[in-house]
Amino acid sequence: MLFLAGGNTSKETKEEFDILSTAAENNISVLLMNFNRHLWIDEKDANLLAQQLEFVTQQYHLNKEKIYIGGMSIGGNVSLTLSNYLHQTNSTLAPKGVFIVDSPVDLHALYESSEKDVANPDFSEERLAEAKWIINSFEESFGKEDDLIKNIQNMSPFTFKSKINSVPFLQGIKVRMYTEPDALWWKENRQTDFESTNAFSIQELTKQLKEKKWNSLELIEIQNKGYRANGERHPHSWSIVNISKLIDWINE
Repeated sequence: MLFLAGGNTSKETKEEFDILSTAAENNISVLLMNFNRHLWIDEKDANLLAQQLEFVTQQYHLNKEKIYIGGMSIGGNVSLTLSNYLHQTNSTLAPKGVFIVDSPVDLHALYESSEKDVANPDFSEERLAEAKWIINSFEESFGKEDDLIKNIQNMSPFTFKSKINSVPFLQGIKVRMYTEPDALWWKENRQTDFESTNAFSIQELTKQLKEKKWNSLELIEIQNKGYRANGERHPHSWSIVNISKLIDWINE
């Protein structure tokens, strides 16, 4: 079960992440979810997605005992929260493993990074469009200042500022986090400090979870593998995932 990056379609994802043929060779079915533009999901969303997954597994007679859920960018956040919900509710669909690809695992940190961007007088309106959308969406849904962090930590997989972990039921399963920590690229191309990148949040998260004995957690850090299907260099890309090795991980 794959969740897409924000704004992407299934067609675009298949172009960026050519996993279908390799998966078929290994008798693995792939469900591409056109469930994007969701920076977070609540219990109602998780229940609806669980129902959809139940329908698909029954309709196509799929093995419920070997489900893996993963996603790119905000799709990774959805993957973590949904997987946690399935384990928390003792669902027969609870996945054996979950993986994320350069996801903004700390939504409050994403909000603060967006505020920092908006305050930069050198950024164009085009450059600030996403940051302003994030700020407006978060403040509309969660409030501002103290209310924002109090409410957002219930939806964010992790919130470092308050040390809240909202996906504790994943501790005993296989978890993989992919990222390419290219500080120079982000600085030169986006004027973004490394501390404001998803890679930094994922690194910090891994340290914290390892200290809490998340022994089945793997951090996969890549160098110079992030490229879009059109050849454009970008560390925030599906290409940082080695498909063959991901399949091997699923088949373990």
